[in-house]
Amino acid sequence: MEFVFECGWCDEDNYFVGKQVGFWVDRWEVPSEWDCHCCDGLNYTPDPPWTEA
Repeated sequence: MEFVFECGWCDEDNYFVGKQVGFWVDRWEVPSEWDCHCCDGLNYTPDPPWTEA
């Protein structure tokens, strides 16, 4: 499943494909921190629930 996160520095949308955790259909793993593809600013993933892309 793909999720969208907004950069805290430039408000650009960043998309990540979540990896399913175990056999649960509603639990996903995404990077805990990531660099924006636009401005290269360091961001932290918020707590779920996340917005699906």
